[in-house]
Amino acid sequence: MKKYLLSALCLLFSGMAIHAQILVMDIIQVKEGMEADYEAVEAFVSPIQEAAVAQGRKLGWFVFKRLSGGDLTVIKDRGIGDYMLINVYKDEAQRAADDWNDYTAIAQKVYKGKMRTAKIDRRMATLIEPRKDTRTYVLENIYFTKAHRTVLGDTISVFPAQQLNEDYEQYEMEVFRPVFEDMILAGAHRMWHFNRIVLRSENAYQNLTHIIFNKTAKGSYTAPEDFKTSKLMELGIKARKGFDVGLMKLILFQR
Repeated sequence: MKKYLLSALCLLFSGMAIHAQILVMDIIQVKEGMEADYEAVEAFVSPIQEAAVAQGRKLGWFVFKRLSGGDLTVIKDRGIGDYMLINVYKDEAQRAADDWNDYTAIAQKVYKGKMRTAKIDRRMATLIEPRKDTRTYVLENIYFTKAHRTVLGDTISVFPAQQLNEDYEQYEMEVFRPVFEDMILAGAHRMWHFNRIVLRSENAYQNLTHIIFNKTAKGSYTAPEDFKTSKLMELGIKARKGFDVGLMKLILFQR
């Protein structure tokens, strides 16, 4: 799937015991009026991805549709992504071994007796037709909180950030992570997923360094207001530059 997807949310969505380390995130713009065509493509691909997961090629595959936000035109106007596609791998070796050239053979097995071979080949050759642009980021997971079971229709927020000083990751891990974990215990949050960008396509935003995924919950929580915590949070916020948060809805997944 390297050219079609180079292409991910790990344990956060899967409920599996293995810690996923590598996520490949595609931010996809579709051609005008072709949202339904794009979703039809991914619906066709979904059982193929199910087979790929069963074969141990990856841990999971997730397709999200943008509901709001995610406007990064303040950096450079590359348009706003309509969909986010994530492939999840346990490590870099598994990602490197996941060769898209093998997927036509997988598709032939999946759709055997359901679709003619020539039609399968045509569908596989035209998967990117609805796409206008794809920006790809390879993420290395730094930390994720306790998993929850994936449900279609789940919404998550995607927070893109630019590290401004060398202490940024330490602030996230030692100041903000404990707060999110307390919120989860209080039922006021579902998950916090902190990732470092390690590779990206040439058309991706080059200044972004980290991506944080969050899922909220309806419980209540009162944040610490003591002097030390407040000052540390203030310094932590200054250690990075945040950009417009995107709200995404899960529309397809395999794990």
